[in-house]
Amino acid sequence: MTEEVVPVMCYHGGRIVMHGRKPEYNGGSMEGILINKSTLYPDLLKKMNELTATDPKKFKLIIKCRFPTSGSDYVALEVKDEMTTKMMFGLYPRVYSLELFLECFRINESSELEERIVREPMEMRAEGGDSLSSSMHGTNKDTVTSNSNHLLDNASQPRIPNSDNPGRTTRSKTRCLTKLGATAPICGLKFPFDEAIAKDGNHTTDPIEVENMEVDSKDNGSDWKISNEEDAEDEDEDEDEDEDDLVSDSVIKYTCRGFEDDPASGDGLLHEGKMFKDKEALKQSLQEYSIRRHVEYEVLRSTKKIFNVRCTQKGCPWQVRSRLAKRLQRFKIKFYGGDHTCSISTSIGDHKQCDTKFISKCIMPLMKRKSTVTPAEIIVWMENEYNIKISYSKAWLGLNKALKKIHGSWDDSYAMLQEYLNIIQEANPGTVIQLLTNEKGEVREFHRLFWSFNACIEGFRHLRPLITIDSAELHGKYSGSLLVATGVDGNDSLFPLAFAVAESETEETWTWFLGCIRRSVTDRDDITIISDRGRGLVEAVKAAYPSRLSCHRYCMRQLSSSLRKEFKDETLVNLFWEAAKKTEPCEYDETMKILGDRNPSARAWLEKAGIENWSFAHDGGKRLGIMTTNIVETCDSLLKGVRGLPIKVLVGKTLSRLSKIFTKRHEEGSRMLGMMTSSVESQLNEIVNLAVQHMVEPYSATIFKVYRVNHRPHTVNTEGYRCTCNRFMISSIPCAHIVAVCMSLQISYYSLCAEYFTSNVYRQIYRVKMNAVGEESAGVSVEGTPITPPAMARKRGRPASVRINKGLPPATYRCSKCKQDGHNFRTCKSQSISEIQIENRSCSQNGI
Repeated sequence: MTEEVVPVMCYHGGRIVMHGRKPEYNGGSMEGILINKSTLYPDLLKKMNELTATDPKKFKLIIKCRFPTSGSDYVALEVKDEMTTKMMFGLYPRVYSLELFLECFRINESSELEERIVREPMEMRAEGGDSLSSSMHGTNKDTVTSNSNHLLDNASQPRIPNSDNPGRTTRSKTRCLTKLGATAPICGLKFPFDEAIAKDGNHTTDPIEVENMEVDSKDNGSDWKISNEEDAEDEDEDEDEDEDDLVSDSVIKYTCRGFEDDPASGDGLLHEGKMFKDKEALKQSLQEYSIRRHVEYEVLRSTKKIFNVRCTQKGCPWQVRSRLAKRLQRFKIKFYGGDHTCSISTSIGDHKQCDTKFISKCIMPLMKRKSTVTPAEIIVWMENEYNIKISYSKAWLGLNKALKKIHGSWDDSYAMLQEYLNIIQEANPGTVIQLLTNEKGEVREFHRLFWSFNACIEGFRHLRPLITIDSAELHGKYSGSLLVATGVDGNDSLFPLAFAVAESETEETWTWFLGCIRRSVTDRDDITIISDRGRGLVEAVKAAYPSRLSCHRYCMRQLSSSLRKEFKDETLVNLFWEAAKKTEPCEYDETMKILGDRNPSARAWLEKAGIENWSFAHDGGKRLGIMTTNIVETCDSLLKGVRGLPIKVLVGKTLSRLSKIFTKRHEEGSRMLGMMTSSVESQLNEIVNLAVQHMVEPYSATIFKVYRVNHRPHTVNTEGYRCTCNRFMISSIPCAHIVAVCMSLQISYYSLCAEYFTSNVYRQIYRVKMNAVGEESAGVSVEGTPITPPAMARKRGRPASVRINKGLPPATYRCSKCKQDGHNFRTCKSQSISEIQIENRSCSQNGI
């Protein structure tokens, strides 16, 4: 007889966080394994040690099971003996899978430093959430955690104090230990080569230190020939899941460094006889040293074999003369003039040696993992790291040089686009791609590109019949617009459906984009399109969806922005939002009467736009509870940082990020134990709490009066389950009045929810796996004529990197003179207090 096997989801590499009795897990990764139900506690502990790669003699493993209690509540059950192990396995098959939270501690944890070595690396790798949310049901903020499973890395290792200089920390010893495969370097533990160093009486790390692709003259080994870029690539492979993190100070502080030696102000980094891999490595070390010391140098001679520099201050002996060693083919310092005797020659302002090339090398390790770094963040990091202020233009140029070195040039991106798209289709069968070019003789000029991945097409079959469309401007080298179509899943998260790059926003481009969606993505006729009233959009929707079953609704955020621009009255905008969100016609009429009394022209303007296009009360349930196009959330979560990248990288980033989103949500779906998704479950809990406060009186067998104290009563008809509040018709989730009737009749209100809100359908949406394709997998197409970039380049000027939320009220200004809002002191027409006092004083002196 075969033993029953239990699926177990193990979270490890992070730490357990308790919110009251409810456990949560931060950081780390998750792995699914199968364990026999008859497994004893010692065997379970052994499996967990093997999974986390921890030594039970050195580390203690804490195992906690996410144990369900009444309702949707959870507590932490610590699995520590046979009884708790049996309790844990007793949950199955009542739950879909067991969940174990693992946390590792050093057994002799006498110092706070050792605990940090175990915990901090995973905390620093926790990714920012992608929080794809809808506008009606609130925001669903989830955290995507890194899959990196290393307890130690070069960025998080503690610095080992130098015995000669207690204030200086040395990173080279830590780096060397990592290259040699040593274990975690902890203060107080003995290094393998400490005794050899002690014999010579030299406690510094200069004989074995590595700096920026350099090799000491006494070491001929090839193990140390590692550049910053190669080292960053190694770290990039280990931390691939950190690629799309939002930039934070801690991430920049610990991972953006491109230099291996300690940057402290010690001239021991440069000495006679020191060798470097090439001339660029020498120049980079000199720049690093000079910028940190706030001193500048001038180049005396620079050839392929010679590089000589000296301090710009007269009388300072600091001078470096280097030459290419023929035998080793490395640059060697032949003469070192001594330490700087001059005072600091530069202030915190700009530095002569801090050029754009140096900045690009500094941020290279960060740029290989993330595409969301902005010039403003580079400016802040340079000031924190080097105590130097750089201009915005220098940060922008340095950022673009780093991007070009990582992703290649813009023109090459267009030339490789065709082959890259073919590789994506091979990796993801069923993906729809339409590439249009302008044939000009022997030249194929890029015109438009449409793409929708197979997983998105299959998943949309289970979504509510609604598509929101909007656009965002590209701010790379060439002009264009990124068109985006999204849906909303059963957990109220945005579902990216299709993308396109076109020359501009016109009726022709929108008609082409919607036509591609109708022909290749979904041919459902009952689709509701939500968009703004941009150029040609209304006509394009009518042309692409002529069926009477489909309808077009306006984005309330865009309409409120137009109302503000037209009438310049923030109170009118607030009244508009109140009227739009009302679900009952009587409440809508009351709010619109107040708006009309304030400004009759504004009411006529809104009614001319069509009240069915923006009002829930007159919508008939076509909007399905969605108010806006959500392009702001899409740009912030999925498209942030990619609109300024070459087109091949832009397509690749949408694929890689969508792949991570699908994987994360597939895991979320597997953890949903209830009948509905987690978002709908929480909404239903609030609705039930409100429903118990209502009284139910039957008028007949199918009609009921539902009311509560100091509120207007509502009528519920159980034939079709209609309520006079209209909330069920709008959102497809039973309102509190219908739930109160169901509870009085002892009928399940879960069956009234739409099918796309169920957890089973949610799992079906994200069951298709997406396969990401690396940027380096495609080259210039050898078949046919390569594609060239579009003729029009982007307009000069600094583009906005984040879409402005037009629905928010404008900023208010307060005058520093009269302390009133709406203007500043330059346009103030009132006298200040000091002027009034002076005037009164002069009047009193004159006897007036």
